[in-house]
Amino acid sequence: MNPIHFEFNSSNTNEAVLFLLLVFVLVVIIASLWVHALYQARRKAKELEEELQRKNKELQKVIVELKTTQVRLIESGKMSAAAALSAGILHQISQPITAIHGFVRFMKQEMPKENLFYRPVCLMDEQSVYLKEMLDNLMTIIRHRKIQKTSIGVNAVVERSLNLLTDELRIRRVNWETDLDHSVPEIFADPVHLQQIFMNIVVNACEALAALPRGQERQLHVFSKFDSMNRKVEIAFKDNGPGIPEEVKKHVFEPFFSTKSSGTGIGLALCHDLVAEHGGTINVDSGPGGTTFTVILSVGAS
Repeated sequence: MNPIHFEFNSSNTNEAVLFLLLVFVLVVIIASLWVHALYQARRKAKELEEELQRKNKELQKVIVELKTTQVRLIESGKMSAAAALSAGILHQISQPITAIHGFVRFMKQEMPKENLFYRPVCLMDEQSVYLKEMLDNLMTIIRHRKIQKTSIGVNAVVERSLNLLTDELRIRRVNWETDLDHSVPEIFADPVHLQQIFMNIVVNACEALAALPRGQERQLHVFSKFDSMNRKVEIAFKDNGPGIPEEVKKHVFEPFFSTKSSGTGIGLALCHDLVAEHGGTINVDSGPGGTTFTVILSVGAS
């Protein structure tokens, strides 16, 4: 038999190896491109997820702001309706009071001082003047005197409000103390309106403290502080009264809402309205140990 001879062509072998190398490189390139594309897709998906979460948070914030605005609009509508109704009632009351006052003054002028009824008529004249002034003041409050903002020290307004109510506090046997932060900067506000707010809150606290058992100490703590981070001034009025029930607390700033038989329900509603006009907020925190009303105003808001 003839032996079999194998002949290897070196050129063909080199071409095969080169082909295999090219295929390998091509596979590596394709795999790299696929891995890169997968990485980019995952990164893009993560970015889209983060963007979706951010947009969702922004949407939630917008929803909260819209709800807050809606509540304010509703409250503003209530206050407008209440003001219109109150103005109408006061106008109807003031007319007969004016007529009575005129008639009493006429009687006083025509009546000799020796007359037995001269002194009672003088008293009627004084009281009718007082009624007219009270009605005029109420009308001014309801009509909302045009706000006149100026740069003021809020601590000074707090002290002036308490000074005006000193007799009231003493008569009701309320012990009061102040803790005013002297680092509180001046704010841009109407001092007359702020005084009305603070005095209404103090009077409300006195009425709440009157419900305490006889002999129990009645305390009112008034303090202020400056939130430098948020540029806010806080003025708080804390009493040790019986507190406000939860179901009542959510209505305390509504016009004509009052748990007192002699209450008008205007004082705190007026406070809420005036604070809102200053771009601030008024909060109430209450429990068995007492109630705290906090007025929060911005610094430098014109």
